[in-house]
Amino acid sequence: MEKLKPLEDFLEKIESDSRIRMTHIAVYVTLYQNWIANDCPEQILVSSRLMMPLAKISSSATWHRAIKGLHEYGYIKYCPTFNKMDKSKAIIPINHKR
Repeated sequence: MEKLKPLEDFLEKIESDSRIRMTHIAVYVTLYQNWIANDCPEQILVSSRLMMPLAKISSSATWHRAIKGLHEYGYIKYCPTFNKMDKSKAIIPINHKR
C-alpha cells in the first residue's frame, strides 16, 4: 500500500541510526498520522501546540529539537515559521524505489 511506504522506509532506516530517540519516533509518527488524515498532501501544516499532545511531548524545546533533528538527518523536510500566527510546513519524502 502506497500510504504505508514512508512509514516502512522510516522504520527500516532508523534501525541502524543511533541518533534517533523515542522523541524523534513520536514526532515522525504524529506527522505521518497528520499526513494520512489529510489525504497524503505534498506538504502538511504543522502546529506544535496541536501536535505535541499527540506525540506525548510536553516541552516545546523537546518538540523543536526532535523535529529539527528529523530534518537534519533527512527523514523529513521542515520549513519552520517564526510567526506564531502561521503554521510551519513539513514534507514527508516518498521514495518510490524498493
